[in-house]
Amino acid sequence: MSATDGEASPAAESSAVLRQAGLLEKFHVIRSSISFYNNVIVSASYSSPSPLSPEHLVRALHSVLSTHPILSAGIQLPEEKTGTPSFIRLPSIDFTKSQKFIIWEASSTSSGHANEYKKLLSRLHNIPFPNEELTTLPLWKVAVLKRSYNTPTAHDSETNSEGRIDYEIAFAFHHAIADGLSGAAFHYSLVSALNNASEASSVGSNWDVYTPPKDLELLPPMDEVLDFGMGLKTAGKVAGFLGKSILPSFLHKSLWAAGKVPDKLYPTKIEPLIVEPYVLERLTKTLKTKKVGLTAFLTYATAQSLFSVMKDWNKDEFAKMKNVKVSVPMSYRKTAGWDYTVMADCVGAINWDIGKFKELEGEVSGMKKLTAELRKECMVTRDSEVGLIALVGDLAGFFKGQVGKERELTFEVSNLGVWDAGKIGDEKKKEDGDKDAKEGSSKIAKGGWRIEEALFSQSASVSGPAFSVNVATVNGKMGIVVQWMEGVIEDAMMEALAKSLGNCLSAFSSKA
Repeated sequence: MSATDGEASPAAESSAVLRQAGLLEKFHVIRSSISFYNNVIVSASYSSPSPLSPEHLVRALHSVLSTHPILSAGIQLPEEKTGTPSFIRLPSIDFTKSQKFIIWEASSTSSGHANEYKKLLSRLHNIPFPNEELTTLPLWKVAVLKRSYNTPTAHDSETNSEGRIDYEIAFAFHHAIADGLSGAAFHYSLVSALNNASEASSVGSNWDVYTPPKDLELLPPMDEVLDFGMGLKTAGKVAGFLGKSILPSFLHKSLWAAGKVPDKLYPTKIEPLIVEPYVLERLTKTLKTKKVGLTAFLTYATAQSLFSVMKDWNKDEFAKMKNVKVSVPMSYRKTAGWDYTVMADCVGAINWDIGKFKELEGEVSGMKKLTAELRKECMVTRDSEVGLIALVGDLAGFFKGQVGKERELTFEVSNLGVWDAGKIGDEKKKEDGDKDAKEGSSKIAKGGWRIEEALFSQSASVSGPAFSVNVATVNGKMGIVVQWMEGVIEDAMMEALAKSLGNCLSAFSSKA
């Protein structure tokens, strides 16, 4: 029997209310409810010795849902515009209707795979979570893209050179239930579940419906665990904003942020790139000698790429550019006592001004200062900008009030860091010694599911930055996604910026 049979609706069932949303969660709920932002995506490239069936995925998702209670939550919007949303327990998640939240696709050719992957992520970013479905459907979606090589190998055209099958599995979710690091936590759980959900486990079991436990408990909001009180320093921050424009700031006329806030959310566009391990290894060594953190470097490298591309793309606009304002998110998990394996919305951000410069090598001092600031601020919550959300009575009115005003953030750089190598599935086996030489490539083909690389991206935000750069590193490969909103900056210019950023990383990595 389905969990919905004979049950009251979530809104009517008092026991279904789990807790009220915290400050940052409320911010994300309201922003999405007025269609000013859609979702976050953390996508991973999976490799397996055998095909993935819908049944196998569903069994694995049952395990993931049991591990992360927030995935079984819905959202109840407040009746009053100044009210606080609540998280509710979904009565059930019906996998017989999974076409609403699970997407299956396959690439047509090997050469077209990257473009089809990019299109899939773009489409996902442009699918909102409708208000009318917040209490009935999951606040997440999973998309599976099977890779076709279309080239004969030792096995067939569906496998790579190791005889394994490759899939892209994208996890798209409402920002109110999770932050970017939570996306990595989802994949840690999924790859583990795929390796443990054997065909035999399905015997005598019904996997059509997942019913969340009646005693489902969520982690508390981070503002119940951490002190986001406001003291003397807050007065100097009232002009700031959290990540994507919380409160209006007093702008210098020289700040360039690509014009005015649009009247609605236009399509999200993305441009992914992969930084190969040999480049990242050299870059990391170079930054270590200079005592500069990777996130700080990426922030300045993005600014350099913006200046460089704008100079070639629009000389008149380039001449007007004097300063850019950057948002750099950071995690409060360590301070909250939560590790990287749990799903929660536990982030803050600092804003950083960068004056126009000519050479990236001349900005090492600024990079060092930003590195130190990020290390310090991730441990300090009092007087941080999350607490400022409490000062805004009508968040929807605040967001809408930004329309037509000058944008206050140029770009954002968000870095998930390096994924735990011990939690991305079977270790990739290498041939060493006589025994392995005799077994040859057959040893590589064995084993279970593993994650090879990852991409992290966010949808555009109406009142947020003009564009963003999102980063995740797996197996020594750094995936970067440059994201922007259609109509804010020309597509060709942003594609050129992504290419320039890749070149910038390669060039700087050789400068020890």
